[in-house]
Amino acid sequence: ICGASAIVATAPGIRAKQEEVAYAIANITVFGIAAMFLYPYLANALFGGDQALGGLFLGTSIHETAQVTGAALMYDQTFGVTGSPCCADVAVVTKLVRNLSMAAVIPFMAYLYARTDPERTGAATGGTGWVRLVPLFVLGFLALAAIRSIGDGTLGGGGLALGFLGEGAWGDVISRTKQLSGYTLTTAMAAVGLGTAFGSLRGLGLRPFCVGLFAAAMVGVAAFVAVLLLGPLVSI
Repeated sequence: ICGASAIVATAPGIRAKQEEVAYAIANITVFGIAAMFLYPYLANALFGGDQALGGLFLGTSIHETAQVTGAALMYDQTFGVTGSPCCADVAVVTKLVRNLSMAAVIPFMAYLYARTDPERTGAATGGTGWVRLVPLFVLGFLALAAIRSIGDGTLGGGGLALGFLGEGAWGDVISRTKQLSGYTLTTAMAAVGLGTAFGSLRGLGLRPFCVGLFAAAMVGVAAFVAVLLLGPLVSI
């Protein structure tokens, strides 16, 4: 659902061992980075250059939010997408909506483990707290989206954006915020690279990676089928 965030949030509820957490994070790191570089070209080929469908595919098929964003930006830059909504807009919103499902899926997984293996679950220690189920960046996204929507709405009604900003000032705020987001996104993508230590993955063996490869492939296939079936129903 959300790469390392979902793994870390799920681990306490099922009493996952440290090496199991490491296996899982190694898998989403390796296959997520591979998808980040390959899926933009695959999306363009599968959906005939439709950036909206490509964004839906990237947002549903790649593990980490940063990887989704990187893949979508690569799509836009490689295939010259300049309009709005661009592939990155669609992919990021799709991924953030997908992230919200952690609030339902993680407690359900803990419940299933509690029924099948009560000694291994976190039921006795309180399990996973609700605060940890939704990443802070999702809350930040929702807050900023609400501010932008309220600002545009109040300005469009002939008033001042947020009650105190004129049209020129509001446009300047939006422009500067977009500029800042570009810098912070570059920093985030660099952090993905700095956090990837391939040397630490050597002792994990092949079995976890075979499972990860199969799971990543199934997620990609499921995303492709879902976009084919439901994509035409989405109005963007």
